[in-house]
Amino acid sequence: MSVPLHLYVREHDTLVRGTIPGGSAANVQSLPTEAFDAIQALLLHKGSDLNPVAVPTRAGGRDALKLTQWVGLLRAPDGTTVEVLPKTHERPGGRSVAGSLERSRALLLRMLAATDERFRVAPPAELDATRMPLYEVVIRYVLEGIKAAVRRGIPHAYRAVQEERAGLRGRLNLPRQVRQPPYRAHLLHVEYDEYLPDRAETRLTRLTVERCQQLTRESSSKRLGRELLVALDAVPSSRNVHQDFQDWRLERGHPHFAPLEGLCRLVLYELNPLVSGQTAQAQALLFDMNRVYEAYVAVLLRAQFPELRVATQVSGQALGHVHGAKAFMLRPDLLLTLPDGQVIIADTKWKRLKPESIPTYDVSNADAYQMLAYSHVFQATQPPPDRKLWLIYPRLPGLPEQSQSIQLLGGSTLHLLMVDLDAPTLPFPLSLITPFED
Repeated sequence: MSVPLHLYVREHDTLVRGTIPGGSAANVQSLPTEAFDAIQALLLHKGSDLNPVAVPTRAGGRDALKLTQWVGLLRAPDGTTVEVLPKTHERPGGRSVAGSLERSRALLLRMLAATDERFRVAPPAELDATRMPLYEVVIRYVLEGIKAAVRRGIPHAYRAVQEERAGLRGRLNLPRQVRQPPYRAHLLHVEYDEYLPDRAETRLTRLTVERCQQLTRESSSKRLGRELLVALDAVPSSRNVHQDFQDWRLERGHPHFAPLEGLCRLVLYELNPLVSGQTAQAQALLFDMNRVYEAYVAVLLRAQFPELRVATQVSGQALGHVHGAKAFMLRPDLLLTLPDGQVIIADTKWKRLKPESIPTYDVSNADAYQMLAYSHVFQATQPPPDRKLWLIYPRLPGLPEQSQSIQLLGGSTLHLLMVDLDAPTLPFPLSLITPFED
């Protein structure tokens, strides 16, 4: 039995159907024909939420998919797995450096752990998740999350039980008892409520563990799965996944089970090729790095500057009006409110800047125009010296920690901020009132 292909690529790489054309660059990777067709059908399906993940193109006369900023996992029915990792945090050509793959995977896991509750409970350190395929890492995160919840107690609920027994328990079911034949008169039809772990949340959890057992090839994950199945031995598997998710209701005494809903959905929907009843369906577990980076920066800002009120994706404002209707809607990534009520507008950009392009480092004109529009609407009541705008980029080698402030028309000041993604906190010494001293 042949081992399924496991391919490592980076965001913005190109996947080619079949053999790689001669002389292709490192960012062009080939996929078996059947695997390519299945993944293309999934990503380009009109009803799919994954349309921005890849763009159809041609390479060397063959069909190809140009990946975008989405990272994560793609898995074909034949077991071919494409692991898409971030690369924007590296200089061009950085993938050839030893350890680049592990650093990219570690960065992604660290950002997900900070921004996605499904990845809060990490695998044990000795497992070295950065050297495991991302597919196995995700499964292990799921099992570790379930393990943490089960240790704190399995939710129970009262269930109505009807049975025929020799002794009285609960209340007698008189309508059935009066119809009892004489040769069974010594047995009683009773009704009672029993406190059981059989409820929607636990049924889905058990089914999730069973699916993880089927999906993983890691011996330690299989062992952990068996341990969890023993702990959930009194719980039957879910037979109606959709209905049980609708019935997911947790009482006050079981808040520790709340994060498991996201984990169960991840396995039973995103990693399960049988949800739609088609065994030929490809699987995808993907994350938009624009959104992940935005959420990660917001988490760092809230942790480092607790006096700041950080709002994300603020909507409702527009640049203009047409006959009373709003036109050109605005939605800045971050709206930072200072203790005195003034605001700083910030946009996170998961893009590479060019250290050699001083003084603006190749910031696009469109991004600068966008920030000026934000300032015009959200900072209209602030005097020009206090109209501060931030563009926040990943820091690359050769870029300064601080940029020169850029004076825009109307008195707004644009600051380019660089985030060191290897640091646990924001590396630049920001003041809440004056980000940089010129």
